[in-house]
Amino acid sequence: MKLLISVTYLTLGTIVLAGDQVTIDADLRQRAIEESATPVREGAPFWNQRAVQFQFAPSFDFKAVPEAQAYRFSIQPVKGEAVTFTADKPTASLAPIWKRLSIGKATLTIRGLDANGREIGEPMTHSFHRASVIPKSYSAPAMPWRESARTALDTLVHSPDLKCWFTTGVPDEQFHLYRYPSKIIGAAADALAIYATQSPAPADAADALEAGRRAADYLLAMCFSADSAWAYHPPTYHPSKFADRMKGHMNPANYMTNCGAEGGGYFLDVYAATKDSKYLDAAKRIAETYAMQQREDGSWLLFVTPSDGKAVADNVLIPTLVIEFLERLALVTKNHRFDEVRDNAIAWMMKNPVRTWNWQGQFEDVQPQPPYENLTKHEAGDFAIHLLETSPNDAAKRQLALDLIRFAEDQFVMWSQPPTDSPNKQNDDGNAASRTKRWMLPCVLEQYRCWAPVCASSAKLIRMYLAAYRATNDLLHLEKAKALASTLTHTQSTPKAPGRYQTWVMQNPPTMWFNCELMAVRAMRELAEVDQPAR
Repeated sequence: MKLLISVTYLTLGTIVLAGDQVTIDADLRQRAIEESATPVREGAPFWNQRAVQFQFAPSFDFKAVPEAQAYRFSIQPVKGEAVTFTADKPTASLAPIWKRLSIGKATLTIRGLDANGREIGEPMTHSFHRASVIPKSYSAPAMPWRESARTALDTLVHSPDLKCWFTTGVPDEQFHLYRYPSKIIGAAADALAIYATQSPAPADAADALEAGRRAADYLLAMCFSADSAWAYHPPTYHPSKFADRMKGHMNPANYMTNCGAEGGGYFLDVYAATKDSKYLDAAKRIAETYAMQQREDGSWLLFVTPSDGKAVADNVLIPTLVIEFLERLALVTKNHRFDEVRDNAIAWMMKNPVRTWNWQGQFEDVQPQPPYENLTKHEAGDFAIHLLETSPNDAAKRQLALDLIRFAEDQFVMWSQPPTDSPNKQNDDGNAASRTKRWMLPCVLEQYRCWAPVCASSAKLIRMYLAAYRATNDLLHLEKAKALASTLTHTQSTPKAPGRYQTWVMQNPPTMWFNCELMAVRAMRELAEVDQPAR
């Protein structure tokens, strides 16, 4: 693993490496400041009642005061003088004063005004964190993007976490995250397959590919039986191991329906590496079950009992993973039999979260929540990438995608000075990783219920920014991707697991989730294709 690179060069004319800092073009950063005054999804429905920070000017669901003709907005930052403005409704955005507001905690007070400008009614208040835009500079990457990705993949494959697939072919119970088979066993198979197919090929490529097959075969053997409602889908929770780790909703009797698409994607990668048709057939069978279980509205129940398909929770799947999986399957098979299923799911997206902005988290270790209680950026990001890659010249879809990217950045990107508050009701991982002084900035948080920086979240924003850059040629998107990627390279110096992307983008990180590391590897490879040093 190499030390911090010190070569100075221009990349696509936008940044200069100066020592150990990358300085952002001043005009680009000024644009970021100006754009922060533009609200994200202003007005009804109000999606942000549980939000604790805003990079872009927010508006809030304050109720009208009887007989009020106008409203005085006063914002007191933690430092400095209060800033004020007047608007004709209490739900107006804070855009008029947003750029004047210092970074940090602020308290908003709104008072109704009568026709003579006198205050009436009770004051209404709301506290929040005014988040920073991308800073003037960030730490230079510890190594080039492509080398970083290859290093991370190599050290992951040869880590103790994957050793069992080279030996016994059974999950090592010391690594308790194998309790999530579709996610973790699938990711193990995928990482091994991708490692084996690198160019130039590693010396142990054949051994790694055989290990990947063991992991994939183990997952195949666990898939639900043909007479189950969710036939041939890999389980969310291990049916026979790690019982002491299964709590509440996390038990083998339940199934989260995005797992089939995730596992199906892993099977497609193993098929690409091995050309063994049984893995392609497994992916096809997963798709067939999605087709049979699709509801009339175009989506699926999120949390069910796999044997009969009955709902465990009222939540509906935000089906971006299914859309991506079906598109990949069509490309591999050159068969478009599932296009109608995909199109119906896309139509559901446009009628539901695109309208409601309820981008709720759908994670196996967090119980499904009511609307707006646990927002995340993952499905919003997936859909933004889908829109930009499939309809880059459609102005309306491109604008929607860019709005989704701004939502993700607004709520989850920590450029500098993160908030001191966090959303309530953290899960165990969120509690363990919520100390902001340990975070490595800039970074990206996962969800409200796990208010902590995760490498997969940085990876998702990197891919979103790259999709936006390819569609718009706007260098600010590329700059943001590189700033987040640079932090990931510095996580590879952690003594606990040198070379690997740390799941938790922080000092002294807790447990590693290598499905997250794999997402970071993919994002860094994608960045390497886009960001080529000038020659």
